[in-house]
Amino acid sequence: MGSPLNVLLYLPEGMADWEVGYASAELSGGQFLRPERQVSLSTASAGGGPIRTMGGMTVVPDTALADTPGEQIDALILPGGTSWDSAANADVLDLAARLKDRGAPVAAICGAVDALAGAGLLNDVAHTGNSADSLASHEGYSGSALYREELTVSDGGVVTAGSWAPVEFAAEIFRTLDVMDEEILGSWLLFWGKRDVRGIYQLMEAQAE
Repeated sequence: MGSPLNVLLYLPEGMADWEVGYASAELSGGQFLRPERQVSLSTASAGGGPIRTMGGMTVVPDTALADTPGEQIDALILPGGTSWDSAANADVLDLAARLKDRGAPVAAICGAVDALAGAGLLNDVAHTGNSADSLASHEGYSGSALYREELTVSDGGVVTAGSWAPVEFAAEIFRTLDVMDEEILGSWLLFWGKRDVRGIYQLMEAQAE
């Protein structure tokens, strides 16, 4: 079994809790992940201090972003939130650019997609977001021809989603990281995405095998 996949979840001030909950819960707990594909999920804020989420929770990160060497990160997850226009997030956008350049997955949802757009990181990959108009308002963005009206899009390792698609966002992260068998992922989506109880029974049966 190889080294764990090092996934960093960035915690911006005013983070939208619900947008990354499905992804972080599975990547952290690993209940339905492929056993041979180990994942190490860590969290970081801009300065290493606790952040206050949109849901009113105080979350203490594992570390400061500066103390997490970029070369040790295999994938980056960026939740939406209320502070993406703050200069405090400039360093994580620089990190996203470096990871994208070396082909490491970068996953963003809601306001984080807008931040990637403003940094010019969506100009050469197919993507989605809250709206085409929202992305077009950013000076660094020239990728409107690559915008897709879909719940989530993955292209070149860049995963994007609108605020209303946290389940599909998580599923696309699992698929991009290759950490969940496709059949298991189908059952996972049946339960969480379609709200069909048959999905959880299928997952339980798969675990028992």
